[in-house]
Amino acid sequence: MRKTVVIKVERIYCDAHLARDGSEVEATDTLTLGRHSWDLCLEHNVVFGRYLCDALGVPMEGVTEPEPVTGVEPAPAPVVEPSPDVAECDERDVSEDASEPEPVRSVMLAGDVPGYDWQTARDALRNAGYEVVGRADGSTVLLILGEGGERNGHKLRDATERGILCMDVRAPGRFKSAVLTGEFVGGDPLPEPAKVGPKVMSERERNKAVRRWAVAQGFTVPARGRLPMHVKHAYDLAHRDASEGKAVAA
Repeated sequence: MRKTVVIKVERIYCDAHLARDGSEVEATDTLTLGRHSWDLCLEHNVVFGRYLCDALGVPMEGVTEPEPVTGVEPAPAPVVEPSPDVAECDERDVSEDASEPEPVRSVMLAGDVPGYDWQTARDALRNAGYEVVGRADGSTVLLILGEGGERNGHKLRDATERGILCMDVRAPGRFKSAVLTGEFVGGDPLPEPAKVGPKVMSERERNKAVRRWAVAQGFTVPARGRLPMHVKHAYDLAHRDASEGKAVAA
């Protein structure tokens, strides 16, 4: 008579992978510092081992002190004065490497992101580890182009002059997908800056005009807050057609 025995197999996963993206990679080693310990895979064992060697130096292993010889007085070791220039240089290099943090990458956001309000879009970028800036600097790595971003001429010019990649998020779901994966990747073409006349309608004035037009056309819009995207598109299309008709008549 055969008997089936179920043996529970416990798997230990890498703490670094779990903290980074929640992936389950089996751990092979344990790093212990004082009363804390972390389970690590082979990849992170090598990475954190390099960090410790860079910060603390390679540990001396297998080196034993020589046994003293009785009856013989050891000769005094010669005292070598270190060169002040070398000592000062070494000390400065160590302190600079230890105190210099890694620069935080920044992005520019031009226009409105579909499905996100102004603050929520910026919070999502900050949660992904980016700083949101109004003008490009040496840390800026990406321009995120939303709806109406072509009217933001100075950001488009900054991206062109500095060779900053563009990520076009005007398509619905593009920005949300990047937030979920944590990967904001550029490579989309930059639009030409829109030509703006001397009289520019502010965003608040434009929203009021869109709301009045939408009510007159029979659209259902909230009295306050963000206007639906399809209503904005309908307003732009109607006024673009009207302006083109005037040009043809002239």
